[in-house]
Amino acid sequence: MVREAIESVATPEVQVQILHRALHMAREHEIPGAGDRLHRFVDKHLRSAMEFYLGNAATDAVMQNLEPMLMFAETIGSQPPQDDAREDATRKLGRERASSGVSRKHSGHPSEPSTSKYPTIQPLGSALPMVFVATRDRARYDEIAKKVGSAAAVQQIEDVVAFLDNVKATASLSPLLVIDCVEASVQPATIATLAHELPKNSAVLVWGATEKHRALTDLVTGDRGWFRCGVEAKPGDVAALIQMLLGK
Repeated sequence: MVREAIESVATPEVQVQILHRALHMAREHEIPGAGDRLHRFVDKHLRSAMEFYLGNAATDAVMQNLEPMLMFAETIGSQPPQDDAREDATRKLGRERASSGVSRKHSGHPSEPSTSKYPTIQPLGSALPMVFVATRDRARYDEIAKKVGSAAAVQQIEDVVAFLDNVKATASLSPLLVIDCVEASVQPATIATLAHELPKNSAVLVWGATEKHRALTDLVTGDRGWFRCGVEAKPGDVAALIQMLLGK
């Protein structure tokens, strides 16, 4: 609903930036599904982010389009769930539409702390190479981190906020990014949209991409800094590739 409303006035790249900024200010992991949290997100944080990127006129138009949709969502949200399957499907859709936001520059509303819910890694004086693993599966991440060992500092990435903040904070360390397409914590399509924002000296390993991840696999074909391993690769195989890419 929110994403569709923004699509009418912004390019895909700007859409991501708007949602990134709004979610960051709201300190939300994903767009709230209904209720007071959704109204607060739209009326305050999304409005502020849109005004920053698009100006007041476009923002007012989108807000007018969103108003009846919010009322409908409120009506649906007030009805008791009919079964667990529908509830799970709704939650899945919410996760698939998740994006995140950057710090706020200007708004008529009182300022709020610009702090991601996930910590940002700060490079140290004699820091190890940084490896960020974008996966929602803790076991897959743990096995990679264990096998990489002392060759690099390995950090799990659980949303777009953490992805962008940490990659930019460690840009001087030539970070290596592992994108788990099987257990994605950041949607592969979002990664492809944000590819131009990655540091030029970073490398990306796309793990388990299939035909539906064509936007990512095309980047692997066309960019020297992008690599790929198949869906059959185990965490140990990925760790071995990481060590090879790091020259260990």
